[in-house]
Amino acid sequence: MFSHEPGKSFLKIIFTLIGTFFVFTLFRVDMAASENISPETLDSLPINTVVLNDDSLNELIYISSDHSILVFRRITQQLISVSVGDVLYLDPGITKGDYFLGQIRNIMREDTYQKGMIIHLIPWCQNNPPIISGLIAQPDILEIGQDSRLTCHAADTGGDGISYYWHTNKGLLRGSGATVTWTAPHQTGDYFISCEVTDNRGGVDNRTVRIQVVDSLPSLTYQERELIRKFGWGRNRTIRWLDGYVAVYDGTNFRQMQQVLNKWNNIVGDKVVFYLSHDPRSPVKITYNYELSRKNLCYHIDTHWRNYQLYAAEIQINPDSRLCGFPGNLYAAYLQSFSGIVGFNIWQGTTIARDNWRDFNHISEIIQHMIEGLYKVPPGYDLNFK
Repeated sequence: MFSHEPGKSFLKIIFTLIGTFFVFTLFRVDMAASENISPETLDSLPINTVVLNDDSLNELIYISSDHSILVFRRITQQLISVSVGDVLYLDPGITKGDYFLGQIRNIMREDTYQKGMIIHLIPWCQNNPPIISGLIAQPDILEIGQDSRLTCHAADTGGDGISYYWHTNKGLLRGSGATVTWTAPHQTGDYFISCEVTDNRGGVDNRTVRIQVVDSLPSLTYQERELIRKFGWGRNRTIRWLDGYVAVYDGTNFRQMQQVLNKWNNIVGDKVVFYLSHDPRSPVKITYNYELSRKNLCYHIDTHWRNYQLYAAEIQINPDSRLCGFPGNLYAAYLQSFSGIVGFNIWQGTTIARDNWRDFNHISEIIQHMIEGLYKVPPGYDLNFK
């Protein structure tokens, strides 16, 4: 009844229902007036619920038995302001039973000379709005005129369908849904792209990502690309720490820890600086683990990243270096294990000949070249990019 020729259908329904209204009147079937809402009922209503006032109730001429359809003879000032998605309260005096909360799913208005309207309702239930868990731009640093692929990761725990709306302050957006393409404008600078998600019950969430447009990206040599592919955490994408300072908490109080950090800071460069911290909540934590002796391991590392950005890491050190594959000194364990923290996939280290480690007291040239290349480019850099 709502899908074809809405104006004509509306008038037919109005005339039919007005006729029904007169039949009701003839046989003295009266519509009950709105009763006062008790404080307990008010407390249970969702925020911004529409409660029909006296003027609107006087225009209500029909309500279906399941409360899904309301027909009004004329549009009142209150009815003009209602919209799809609003929650409408019907008290027991109207429904001939318990109060009813319905969410407006469709409205048909005949606005000429304040003529009537039809409201289609579904039972209301508590809505869990959609949540955006991440908005990722790949890459988030690019050259003028290049494309970035943007993905909005969203879910609705209530199982409602999700609609995506994309906005940008400049550049060109193409596509629809959860993944779109943004083309950079012909001007360098920072640009912002936002994604808004809505469900079909009025829930909304939004997120914004920044993309930096530069004249030219730094280039990597063929050797650097291949080393990052082989020994990086991200295969064809770079995974590293964001530019800035990274705190390191050393729960083992290793007396040469500062020297270890100095060596790695020299290789990483000035974009990222690792420094000692007394805060156990630091993103990098170093602790002892005697259980590693049973596995004949000097250390164990765990790294964590999101959106191609390292954000946390842990090193567990075996204090009994005599049981390790290293030549018996803890300095080597700390120095080499930290390679996994800065971005080197240390579990691939077995492919590097032992001679190249120089008894593990120095950082090999292979690792140095890989890390130097890794920090030339931003996180998420596409190694296939020419």
